[in-house]
Amino acid sequence: MASLRYTGVWISANSATVLRWSPETTVRHHIDSTVPGRHRSTGRPPTEEHSGGEGHRDEHMRAFLDHVSRVLAVDDDLLLVGDGEVVEHLADSIRADDAIHGRERRIQVEKSGPITEPQLLARIRTFAGSPAKRCRPR
Repeated sequence: MASLRYTGVWISANSATVLRWSPETTVRHHIDSTVPGRHRSTGRPPTEEHSGGEGHRDEHMRAFLDHVSRVLAVDDDLLLVGDGEVVEHLADSIRADDAIHGRERRIQVEKSGPITEPQLLARIRTFAGSPAKRCRPR
């Protein structure tokens, strides 16, 4: 049976925008991340006394991805859009959880820089097979 609701997520290490769409309604969530930015230095490389802090950042990233995953309905098909590796990590996490719980759904991943909510909604509608009707300007 095809899903009647679709969820789209645009995600980066800084935030996530979640739109749950059906022909009747759209529900929006915005989640800010607590993931610290990467420290880029031209100084000496990390050592035991002066660690790079990536483990701390990874811990924050896992918590952020878990928070985003908990917002997603387990029976919706998912369109995951994002930049960098974050979107791939989210997809892997969701697929692993679905496998553990015996769930099957369509999960599509697209790489993209920042997009607006209307752009994400348009992509979700296309993903759902219900693209918005376009009209010519007058």
